[in-house]
Amino acid sequence: MAKTKKESSLYDSNGRWVEERGRIKGAIRRTFRLSPQMKEVLNKARVELPPDLKKDGTPGKKPRVRYRCAICQELFSQKQVQVDHIEPVTKLHKSDEEMSWDETVRGVFCDVSNLQVLCSTPLKQNNGKSSCHRIKTNEENFIRNKWREHFDKTHKYEENFRYSHYWQNQRSLEYSEYGEEKEKEWKKEYKKHLQEKENKRILKLERKEQRALKRKQIESKTGKDDNDCFNGLCEI
Repeated sequence: MAKTKKESSLYDSNGRWVEERGRIKGAIRRTFRLSPQMKEVLNKARVELPPDLKKDGTPGKKPRVRYRCAICQELFSQKQVQVDHIEPVTKLHKSDEEMSWDETVRGVFCDVSNLQVLCSTPLKQNNGKSSCHRIKTNEENFIRNKWREHFDKTHKYEENFRYSHYWQNQRSLEYSEYGEEKEKEWKKEYKKHLQEKENKRILKLERKEQRALKRKQIESKTGKDDNDCFNGLCEI
């Protein structure tokens, strides 16, 4: 008998819809896509290349449009780029719940100088290599987790008071005192973590190539497919 899925509550302890904040924030970001700031930063990164050739060898009418990533400086199609906030909308030492709606809106609809175009090619389309947008986002989340761990260690307080004005002021004060030093330290830690991750990815690719080479050697010796040998259809 199939297990019935346990239904989660639609409302939190305060009687609010649990998806309320996420839905509103999503609507704010969708509206931002129509803003002149986003159009301006995309136009700055826009590069026009010669049109593709037709089947008969003649050039097409429309130029190929690409966008330059602000970090790696490579060119990508519009589907493979994201307009990124250099200083993130949600501060690294805060959580979404601690941000007022005014702070969120002002953070999303910021000045063009705080916006950049970054490549966001999916891992499967990029040989398992992370895009610049993914690396930056992962670094920000890494530092957020470090701040959360730090505040949980230094301030042993009840969960109910987690988002009270008193604790928010304490955290902001502590951030202003030595926040930059902490974040520099954690950024170095993240780069080390990233390098270790990249080394593992390279080792994985090398093992894959070695297995493929070994498979070819077995096939060349036996004259049969390796799967046939495994199934007992050939003799070694």
